[in-house]
Amino acid sequence: MALSFFKGMRRRVIFLIVVAAVVLFPVAILLGMKMVWKMNSERTVNVAYVDKTDASEERLAHNAFFWVLNNQRIKKPNGEFYQKGTDYWGLFAEANNKYRFADFDALSVAQQDSLAERLDMLMLADTYGIYDLNAGPEMQRLIYGGLSEGDMALFRQMKRQGKTIVAEFNILQAPTPRNIRYQFQQEAGIEWSGWTGKYFESLDPEKGQLPGWVFEAYQRNNQKQWDYKDAGIVLVHENGQLLVLEDNEELLEPIPQIKTFGYGMEQLGLPREQEFPYWFDIMTFDNSINHAVSAYQLELTEKGRIKLNSLGIPDRFPAVIMNGTEDYAFYYFCGDFSSKPVSMSTKKFKGIECFSSLLKGRQGQFGEDQFFYRFYLPLMSQLLKESVQ
Repeated sequence: MALSFFKGMRRRVIFLIVVAAVVLFPVAILLGMKMVWKMNSERTVNVAYVDKTDASEERLAHNAFFWVLNNQRIKKPNGEFYQKGTDYWGLFAEANNKYRFADFDALSVAQQDSLAERLDMLMLADTYGIYDLNAGPEMQRLIYGGLSEGDMALFRQMKRQGKTIVAEFNILQAPTPRNIRYQFQQEAGIEWSGWTGKYFESLDPEKGQLPGWVFEAYQRNNQKQWDYKDAGIVLVHENGQLLVLEDNEELLEPIPQIKTFGYGMEQLGLPREQEFPYWFDIMTFDNSINHAVSAYQLELTEKGRIKLNSLGIPDRFPAVIMNGTEDYAFYYFCGDFSSKPVSMSTKKFKGIECFSSLLKGRQGQFGEDQFFYRFYLPLMSQLLKESVQ
């Protein structure tokens, strides 16, 4: 009887030990990662981050870039960590539905020159802007947005001083004025084709994934009803032209793949291949001064190839463009890289990217995806490091 009792007790003790180990092991790992983060050395990088679109209280579009700053223990010149809600240029919300603009256009030439001298990096992240939606869908009035003369003045000063400039998808699109777009393209040696695109898991209108304007543009251009259901890619030109590529019809693989070349893998730590299911723009560049670090690849059927060729759209085009001269460091991200979901609650865990496969697709507490950890994090970490070398 006593022997049976002690055997039962031993089993319960072993069970409790196993349960405790299972529960405490992840906690111990996280505590260790946090301790390693605190032990890492701090660095100062003076960054001007420009966002003329997101003034929401959460500013989720800022998470990716500011997560990297905090995770890498990068501080402002005053010794404080960067705060995503205040440490940027662009659009700020105030009380009573009012807005405040922190803009380079408000600076004098001397102030712009002084700012360029102090900065290590200029990050042109989002210039889509904000509109007065009360004016109606056909008469939306721009409140603020687009690249400006002040942005270009700072760009030129940063370029002249050999600083690091990073620009991203959508800054050349409306509402950026045509003359400013031309200036930027001439200075940077890149050109937007007018085409943007995005993968959608379902093209079925009933699933609610596609914006309404896609259906309207398609029906207006084709004079017929939308009849797509499966996964696919929607390509849109700034003139209103629209092309749909559907899985198993025009596409062999529905999600665009980013293929990275030697320099990107060896110097920037990027993976050889990475899926990219977000918005992208189709760019070209002056190969006498720039080169492609990575490129998008669309896997097409013969039907899909014929469709693209008829519109002069390539099946491979740049994903990351880099200046190849020693004059200054310039990078253009040909996609919506920075607006990826990542929780700021994980920013102080060193090595959290090693667990990215466990976090993929979680839309609850974290919601991270592998693109952020496998591509954006190593890319931006290296560019920040290079900006102060």
